[in-house]
Amino acid sequence: MTAFIHILSKQFKDLFCLSDAKKLILPVLFLCLCGSLKASGVRLHCKEDSVLVNRILAATAEHGGSFGERCLFAAKEMSGIKSGGRADNDTSGTLMVNLHTLDRLGFINAAMAFAETSTRKLPLFEEFVNNLEKYSRRKGIDEGFASQFFYGADWIVDNVYRGNLKEMTEYLPGGGFKVKTLDNISHHPELYPALKDSVTLDKIKMMEMGYRSHRIPHLKKQSISNKPLHELLEDGDIIMMLSNEIDTDLYDIGFVEMKDGMPYFVHFSPETGEIAEDAYPLPRLFKLENQRFYGYRWLRPTD
Repeated sequence: MTAFIHILSKQFKDLFCLSDAKKLILPVLFLCLCGSLKASGVRLHCKEDSVLVNRILAATAEHGGSFGERCLFAAKEMSGIKSGGRADNDTSGTLMVNLHTLDRLGFINAAMAFAETSTRKLPLFEEFVNNLEKYSRRKGIDEGFASQFFYGADWIVDNVYRGNLKEMTEYLPGGGFKVKTLDNISHHPELYPALKDSVTLDKIKMMEMGYRSHRIPHLKKQSISNKPLHELLEDGDIIMMLSNEIDTDLYDIGFVEMKDGMPYFVHFSPETGEIAEDAYPLPRLFKLENQRFYGYRWLRPTD
């Protein structure tokens, strides 16, 4: 036990640059135990993920800033992570911490979880897991595969209602609405092993019923080049590009970084398939991807 405490002391001293780390070990062990009880259903992809989570937490805490600035910083700290399928696409569907690959919403949820956890006096892995559950599961509760967010609209409705996001789309004139029925998941159950279970599939269908003929607000693509918009955008704002596909809504999503009055984008790069900051401003990305989406939503994370 003494050796274990000595090892933890060294790890926390390295992470948080504390001069007397050993004094923190007993309360840390207590908090870790309490946190692990709540997160007992959560799976860890591998030990490397816990190391990476702790590193990003420490760096984000040291960086500080507003909640949006922390989201942006954490997003950039995840640069190089590859785009992949849902880590929890299996028969259990419970939350998994996996920073080796992420899907688009998983990337946003992770950055927001890093940002919120980093505001604590002593950011802990277990608290990160709890915040990840808060952002990535309907009502903030992990109840298996069907409690995930598969559509941008569902993610926005739930997180706006719980005060985690602010919808900014309707703050600008010249936007509009597009009516869609979001049912892509139930139309392709063969892609999701969890949907072999009829009860889980029924839950997905029930969720999708809420998004039949759903009115999706959007801003016109051309507006991304407007200076009045640039003056309102803040670091860490979220831009969601809306898909042309008839049964889904999310094409791309990422965080805004303002440089010299122009918005840049941190997202999964279409060139590399990895999280990266584009070398060119966001309006140019819109031109390059013009045929693949019809508009966008503007959101602001709130703590």
